[in-house]
Amino acid sequence: MKHRRTTYAGEPAGTPLQSQTNPPDHILVAEDDAVCRRINTKVLLRSGYAVDAAADGAAAWQALHTDSYDLLITDNNMPKVSGLELLRKLRAARMALPVILTTGTLPGEEFTRSPWFQPAATLLKPYTGGELLRTVKKVLREADSTPDGSQLLMSRDRENNKASQAGEPAAAPRPSPASSSRRILVVDEDRDLRRLYADALAGPGYHVDAAQDGAAAWQALHTDSYDLLITEHDLPNLTGVELVKKLRAARMALPVVMAAGRLPIEELARNPSLQLAATLAKPFPVAALLDTVKNVLRSTDTARQQI
Repeated sequence: MKHRRTTYAGEPAGTPLQSQTNPPDHILVAEDDAVCRRINTKVLLRSGYAVDAAADGAAAWQALHTDSYDLLITDNNMPKVSGLELLRKLRAARMALPVILTTGTLPGEEFTRSPWFQPAATLLKPYTGGELLRTVKKVLREADSTPDGSQLLMSRDRENNKASQAGEPAAAPRPSPASSSRRILVVDEDRDLRRLYADALAGPGYHVDAAQDGAAAWQALHTDSYDLLITEHDLPNLTGVELVKKLRAARMALPVVMAAGRLPIEELARNPSLQLAATLAKPFPVAALLDTVKNVLRSTDTARQQI
């Protein structure tokens, strides 16, 4: 990706070092504190990154529509649009750009209510230049970890032709005005449970495809577009966590519900960038499944309408 040098909010970011063979990673820094903004920009420029700066969330949102970036570093408490509001707008627009949120106090309550909107990493103020650089390198390394480095665009204009996964078409859903256009991919090794998911979700009118393992699910995500992924963790070929890591590394901002007999609590805690929308511990009632799906899809719709 060739990066253009641009400036925002009337503040030039400077000239990046040119010692790298490949174009440098392009970073947008959104920070209302002028001193902090200049320090962050200077530290990143000295490390060879291309950097633009925005003085508030609204200017950052405009910048994201003007140029392309590999990473957003944003303060949370900003005028006009806060860091969390900026992150919600990104996710609602299906822009899966990795985000580092810098803040004096972690917004734990907001993260609990909307786990899908969690950033790739957080930095508690005050932090050092070394901590900033280590976090940036880690997030960018994770974002580039897919074998082909491809970015998969989630097209909502694709024709709704149902793809059968692992030779097993899901039951045809009954049309419903509220949910007939919603496509859900269900991943579970248990054939009977896959059929139970399909039958339960067909009731409200969702369109359901099924995959028996993580590899088949990954192929399905390349073949068709979905509004939601529901996956077990203990899967052959590719675990649920590995599947979601690949999905996030490919910058697919698809909401994910992990429905597992053994939730990988430690792995989830170590990888906040997975951005799970919700978890379900087996066994759970059908009502809990339907309520979770409804709430997750409604939260993404609400965020999209706020753009």
